[in-house]
Amino acid sequence: MAMLARLSSGAVSTPSSPQKAALQRFQKCIGSFLWPAMAGGGVQRKSTQIDAIDSFTNELVERKSKKWQELRGNMMSGVEALCKDVQKVKVVADDDYGNSTAGGTSRNFSKNFGLMSKGVISDLQALRSPELGLDIRSLSQAQLDNLLSSTLEIKNKVDFLYLVRQCIRWQQLPSNEVLVSCLKYLSSLSRVQHIESIAEICQEQNHVLTKMYCDLAPFKAMALWRSDSADLALKTLSQGYESGSNEGKRMIRAAFRTIAEETLAKKSEAVLVHLMEIARSIYEKHQDIFVIACVWKQCFVSDWFCDQKSAGDLFLHYEELQQMVAKRSVSLCGSFLSRNNVDAVHRLIEVYLQYNEREACSICLSLLFNYQYNRRDLRACAEIIKSCSELDMPLSEIQNEQFLGLFINQNESDKARAPLRRDTTKGLKQFQYKF
Repeated sequence: MAMLARLSSGAVSTPSSPQKAALQRFQKCIGSFLWPAMAGGGVQRKSTQIDAIDSFTNELVERKSKKWQELRGNMMSGVEALCKDVQKVKVVADDDYGNSTAGGTSRNFSKNFGLMSKGVISDLQALRSPELGLDIRSLSQAQLDNLLSSTLEIKNKVDFLYLVRQCIRWQQLPSNEVLVSCLKYLSSLSRVQHIESIAEICQEQNHVLTKMYCDLAPFKAMALWRSDSADLALKTLSQGYESGSNEGKRMIRAAFRTIAEETLAKKSEAVLVHLMEIARSIYEKHQDIFVIACVWKQCFVSDWFCDQKSAGDLFLHYEELQQMVAKRSVSLCGSFLSRNNVDAVHRLIEVYLQYNEREACSICLSLLFNYQYNRRDLRACAEIIKSCSELDMPLSEIQNEQFLGLFINQNESDKARAPLRRDTTKGLKQFQYKF
């Protein structure tokens, strides 16, 4: 570069031979390629652009360093120098990210320093200040916990993933409570590889969460489910249920409940069939009806007849399911009414009457009356009173008084509106049309 510059600067005099003329043209061509801003006479513009780059990077570093100055201390002293030196930015980007985008952009930037492209700006914005200087090996356990908790609280995805990569790289894990929160957030982000790496570290360190959650099976399964790997997710949950602890089984049950809800919401028949097979297998091996109950509830509340038919078949086949549904009449009816699904409550009452569950049926009728009374629906309340009388399941005295009060107030309001109708008809002017 320096030799070419000296050659180009020394070739100002008039050439004395065709060879020198050709050399001069070649030097000018090389100079216009290496310094396009100088070739167009834009030396001043080049300097202005460099000043804009420096001010932009300095402003970015200063703004982002304020959030981390309490924990990082003197780690940010060399950030501005890193941002100004393009070669150092390239090295840090290659080390931290391991991708070729930042390195390739920095090389293009070094070749054509006079032009500032949008790709360079986006890369500089991606190089956030914590990733330029923070090293978790210098942090204590409490500091790492606070740092991860703060990123989780504000849902700072970029900084959180960077810290997780640091934890995996240096095999330094936070406390159990913070680690569980991190695993839940990773599963919501579908970061299967990160969870598997943490599981390997837990196995090597004989971590207590390995046995508690059966090699982090519920977190892996939910991450697989979020990444549209339904079969692998159900298989992982089924394997984890067999060897997990009570806490692990509780979380696996919660995962099964979420999968059942989302399966029926997406109307995925293939996944529903696979889920029913696993639910039956768990019941046969462990005599646990919970997963079958989750599938039954979602099928029962569905608006599709085929799903309701599946719920009826499950209810008919499993006696333990019948007992569980009868015991949880309050929670089931309350759940349906909270979603304004009155039709599901009517069908639930029919199921209780079919299987002679009179107490559960009476509870549902009482809750349904309260729901319709709060809506001031006189007709619906009257139908419930009539049904209770025919079934010999009377409501409480308070509810009967509420119905009478609603009936009287409804009649009084009708009488109050009647004179207004007559007065308005009298006040109308009579028109006579002449044709």
